[in-house]
Amino acid sequence: MRHMALFTVQFRVLLTASLMSCCVLGGCESANSARKPSADSPGVIYAVPQSQAFAIARAAILSSAPRCGADELHIEKMRRGDGMRGYEADYASVFYHFFIVRRVYVVPAAGIAASGRQIDGFRFEIIDYAFRGWMPVQNRLPEGGCEKTLTSALLAALGATGTATPVTSLETRPYAP
Repeated sequence: MRHMALFTVQFRVLLTASLMSCCVLGGCESANSARKPSADSPGVIYAVPQSQAFAIARAAILSSAPRCGADELHIEKMRRGDGMRGYEADYASVFYHFFIVRRVYVVPAAGIAASGRQIDGFRFEIIDYAFRGWMPVQNRLPEGGCEKTLTSALLAALGATGTATPVTSLETRPYAP
């Protein structure tokens, strides 16, 4: 009987730990795209060369880390199942006790501008892949946390190019060799 009671206690501890980890872990694949000009528009294409598109994404990741309270950053190139390429950024903070993973995809795109002209360029997706830490700290992170600082850094860098074009249709195209 004592063994059964011990098993029950261990099971409760394991179940409680599992439930707490579900509450503590957040994120897990919610997508965020560069902002649309209106609800009727499929999106925005930034008519920049491929090398510049990847450089902008990497620079946005680098500039957002200190602004969100991260004291460690690791960036890796990555490719998802459909062939889209980008970066995975691991933000960490000893002071704020968090580990956040964000993915930024640089997606080659083509679309038709309001003028009827074909636009080739790139669109960008930010994926909130994972969050580990105490959820209450996320609201207290500097400048709204790593997601907000990454999004604002990316939009600022893209806005500086002056190449944002709202499109009426949007399709993915292949990467340049």
